[in-house]
Amino acid sequence: MPTLTSISPLSGPPGSTVTLTGTGFTAGSQVACPVLVPTVFVSATQLTAQIPDLTGDPGQSISVGVTVVNPDGTISGALVFTVQFPADTTQSWTTVSAVAGEVPGFQRNGQISDQQIQTWITSVAQSIAAAMLRRDLPLDPTQWQRSGANAQPTPEGILEMINRLGAAARLAAAVASTFTQGDWAIRADLQKAFLAEMANLRNGDYDKIFLPAAATLEPGPQFGGGNTDNREGWPERSFRKEQIF
Repeated sequence: MPTLTSISPLSGPPGSTVTLTGTGFTAGSQVACPVLVPTVFVSATQLTAQIPDLTGDPGQSISVGVTVVNPDGTISGALVFTVQFPADTTQSWTTVSAVAGEVPGFQRNGQISDQQIQTWITSVAQSIAAAMLRRDLPLDPTQWQRSGANAQPTPEGILEMINRLGAAARLAAAVASTFTQGDWAIRADLQKAFLAEMANLRNGDYDKIFLPAAATLEPGPQFGGGNTDNREGWPERSFRKEQIF
């Protein structure tokens, strides 16, 4: 009868290779965790095997029992291996709760899962990040220049708003697709608001919120002097800031 005394490592991502130490192993021994997996016989006291490619929620973990099964059907005692699912490192700025709150009457944990909403959040966040990079705005919050302790709006607030509106527009579209006819006004409103805020970000309207020293274009008279009369005898400025000479 095989005896399993240790597993190394004791935790890791799906597909991890583990080394099992014990006694009574044979060339036909197989590792089960809990299903049988391809096993390499090293010696009567050592085997190697690969943890199955299990799936789970990002950042979470599950425990699986690992045993050794010999060809004669005898089975060792079980040791626990912790499967750790890698966290989603894609940057996003809002939450599932905030997005769901933008759609009146939407009930979570129904046909549209929180995981699907998070997918929309991540997708919209990628578009936001691309727009920021095109404007040379840093994605690292520690690099954002703060104009004041109580300055509003904050860089985080702007990104959260855009991310929330974009994901909520997709959620509203999914909810509206269940209607038999017509469109849903809230979907159109959310989409319009999202596109307007994205345009502001792409056009540089929010640059100074991230970098207060960023240059801005302010059309209008540059100075008060230099008045001349036009053909009708009315005074007007000789130069304007938006003019290029």
